[in-house]
Amino acid sequence: MHAANLLTNGSFETPVIGYPYAFYSSGSTAITGWTAVGPGETQNTRTEFLPASDGAQWIDLTGYSGYDKGLRSDAVVTEVGATYRLSFDLGDYQPFGSSTVSVRVNDGAPTLFVNPYQSGIMDWERKSLSWVADATSARITFLGVANGALSNDLGIGLDNVVFEKLPPPAVPEPGTCALMVAGLGLIGAAARRRVR
Repeated sequence: MHAANLLTNGSFETPVIGYPYAFYSSGSTAITGWTAVGPGETQNTRTEFLPASDGAQWIDLTGYSGYDKGLRSDAVVTEVGATYRLSFDLGDYQPFGSSTVSVRVNDGAPTLFVNPYQSGIMDWERKSLSWVADATSARITFLGVANGALSNDLGIGLDNVVFEKLPPPAVPEPGTCALMVAGLGLIGAAARRRVR
């Protein structure tokens, strides 16, 4: 069973746009749960134009064309010290090739993710990272970026974004710990006998 997605509108289904796409200038909050960032515009695309990985709409981080533009999520509440997983689908539009996206949690260092084009009109690949919360809230920023042959400035897809809190690691029951200590003691005793 999966934890709840802390982000709103991770598949960019609202607002419902007309065929085949809509553009949002930097600073726009028209995409529910997100703010457009970077120079120029971000593009929301419907599946009638190109297939989404989830639902009927997806984001093209290049807008008309270009790099260093994208989306920043609204802030979500986090628990300091807890571990969270961010997962998303990164897409390549076949005529333009591979895609690279920069992902940043709050003001942390950016992490680059690459989808080297494989096949199909839209090649979607699942990506993820873990983050140990160092703040009581988180905002996720996605930017389409230049990365040599592993980039294109005409079609960097983003869809199906999920940010979830992971359960804490299981703590062994006291009986299990006692058995483990007893077992280690027996192994140690056997090793001492062999030495003699």
